[in-house]
Amino acid sequence: MHNAIQKTIQFISQLKLEQIYNIVVLSIIFIILTLASVALYRPVGVQQFQNVERLSQQSMYANTQDMAVRLINQRPIRYVHYLKLMQAHQMEQDRAQQLPALVQE
Repeated sequence: MHNAIQKTIQFISQLKLEQIYNIVVLSIIFIILTLASVALYRPVGVQQFQNVERLSQQSMYANTQDMAVRLINQRPIRYVHYLKLMQAHQMEQDRAQQLPALVQE
């Protein structure tokens, strides 16, 4: 046991300050990525669920409506899927604004 403690102390004393900083930075990055992953797979709240319901009932953006209907049938709705729905809705809105107006005869 005493020999293991001495080897550990010897290993720590050989570390340079830059290596210690690198270990600290890498561990902070790992913690941030882990917490972000956990947060993305949590179920959405009431407000977000109401947004999904609202998007599933609207008919102006068909692709968004289809995606929202599929999400409502899938329980529980995860934040990662909710954010994908919001991104798809935003892209469909932008695409609809860029299309030229219809010419009526």
